[in-house]
Amino acid sequence: MALPAHHSGAPDPTSPTVLRQLFRDHGFRPRRSLGQTFLTDSNIVSKIVSAAELTGLEPVLEIGPGAGAVTRSLVAVASRVLAIEIDPTLIAILRETVGERLDVMHADVLSVSWDQVLSGEGRWRVVANLPYAITGPAILQLLAARKYVDRLVIMVQLEVAERLTAPPGGRQRGLLSVLVQAACEARPVWRVPRTCFWPQPQVDSEIIALNMRRPPLVPESLETMFRRVVHAGFATRRKTLLNALAHSSDLRLSKDDARAILTSCAIDPGRRAETLDEVEFLRLAESIQQRSGEGAR
Repeated sequence: MALPAHHSGAPDPTSPTVLRQLFRDHGFRPRRSLGQTFLTDSNIVSKIVSAAELTGLEPVLEIGPGAGAVTRSLVAVASRVLAIEIDPTLIAILRETVGERLDVMHADVLSVSWDQVLSGEGRWRVVANLPYAITGPAILQLLAARKYVDRLVIMVQLEVAERLTAPPGGRQRGLLSVLVQAACEARPVWRVPRTCFWPQPQVDSEIIALNMRRPPLVPESLETMFRRVVHAGFATRRKTLLNALAHSSDLRLSKDDARAILTSCAIDPGRRAETLDEVEFLRLAESIQQRSGEGAR
């Protein structure tokens, strides 16, 4: 069956009819277990590309290009687009919808070495549509690429978006909130209704823009300790910071040590982790590292 095409002659994956036919032709069925849903709204595509703020000079890394709905617009404006896709059938579909201007890497984003993939081309912009099953680990993996990246535009399920932007004291505040906000300035861009996808997911999504902090809030010498302290704080959410820090096997603090450190940082030992901002966590990390005599790692 002939597929309707956009002006370049390639099939347009934002058309649900075209998308279904492409999938039939390639023997592909979206797998809910992988969170495979595909964007079919050209207006949302425009919002995502606009949020990336491309000048035409920056290379773009796209995570999870799917059938190429966003990819086609990226290759039209970016100096280079590298797409990382785990599904080989989708790579074949991308070749049909996007063409040869796209560089595709068949890989799992969670196991990519950024030093090998991103070094030597200046600062990248990242565009990612992250499936729910790997959202947290994928975001942390992308944060690990921050020395190569200026800006990330990610589309995630709404509840994850609320966690990424949750302020101190907010109900959604958690480990991911602190780690992301320590590395980036995060802001919501656009709510994406579930009707913009096929197959239709059970929840809405949101586009989030993340600008990497320059210089970084957390110095490299404190990164390991910062992560330890944040993990310790949120390991047992119902505990006070005093008890959470004192019970952390990573930090190895007595209760008296933990109390003294919190007091020296002007943090009430009775507070809970979700009430702290990233600067307070940084103060704790500095104090604990000085007390333990640990240097940079």
